[in-house]
Amino acid sequence: MAQAQSQCGACERFRSPFSPENTTGLKRPFCAAFPDGIPEIIFHNDFDHRAPFENDHGLQWVSRGGIYP
Repeated sequence: MAQAQSQCGACERFRSPFSPENTTGLKRPFCAAFPDGIPEIIFHNDFDHRAPFENDHGLQWVSRGGIYP
C-alpha cells in the first residue's frame, strides 16, 4: 500500500533540507514552526498540524497556493 504524502509538502512554511534557507545543516525537513526539524508525528500525518502543536511557535499549517491535503 502506498504511503500518503506528507501534509507538510502542501504547507507554505515547509522547507526541504536541500533548501538554500537551510543554514543549519539539518538533514531533515524543517519549517518556520519547527526550525530544528519537523516532528515525525506531523511529517508522517499522525497529527493534523492545522491544530496547535507543542513548541510550534504559534504557527500552524498554511495552504501553499490553495492546495489542501
